Amino acid sequence: MEFETVRLDGDGPVRHLVLNRPRVHNAVNAQLVSDVYQACLAVEADPTVRAVIVRGEGPSLSSGADLKSPRATTADAMLGSKAGARMYDTLLHLNAVTICCCHGYMIGGGGVLPAACDFRIGSPTSKLTLNEVSIGFNLTWHSVPVLVNLVGPHKAKEMLLLGRTYGLEQLDAMGFFTETVADDAGLVPAAERLAAEVVRQPPVPTMVSKASINAQAMPLGRAIQHMDHVAVGFMGKSENSKTARQTYFSGEGRDWIVE
Repeated sequence: MEFETVRLDGDGPVRHLVLNRPRVHNAVNAQLVSDVYQACLAVEADPTVRAVIVRGEGPSLSSGADLKSPRATTADAMLGSKAGARMYDTLLHLNAVTICCCHGYMIGGGGVLPAACDFRIGSPTSKLTLNEVSIGFNLTWHSVPVLVNLVGPHKAKEMLLLGRTYGLEQLDAMGFFTETVADDAGLVPAAERLAAEVVRQPPVPTMVSKASINAQAMPLGRAIQHMDHVAVGFMGKSENSKTARQTYFSGEGRDWIVE
């Protein structure tokens, strides 16, 4: 099966789901969201697949939202948020065990994509930034509960509310990574070794145990996530959101109004 913005490589129990827009650091657009979702469905339909290695072609895993994509209407933004959540939920709950190779820029959606995976392997080039709040939006894709579960509420607030950038050592210290490697070249071999460990385990107990851990970790995670779509749809139309986008890269002063 072929896709426009991703590749699904391999034909055995281990597959590689590769984000394939290297010239734009695998920036996320509607097509990439759709392709990742469809690739996940293809994996889910094949019971012989035991492990999926998620990685990005080129210098980064993903630089987040494609800034060249046209500005959406409120309705389009809400539909886009729902499509992203559908993709993210499908990746999160795959029967196969997922392993993410983390390198280069991991911004916004590209920063929470690894959190949806069961294991993460980091390289020294990793730079994670969750800048949604900084540019006037909320974090969507139903990913807030996943992030909180991974790093805890204190670090999740720090990452989201302050929009800081984190390198390998900081992320490893907060428990983000399963393991780290010396350079980018070591990512795929390390992921394949980990995948081989998964394949050695009996299939059904592995699948059921993953599902049970996910259910225990986020029992109420969906209780508030319907607000993702409402918030992102209307937040982008506010004057403060426009100011945030216009001043994010310039470093100029920010004057907020009461809305």
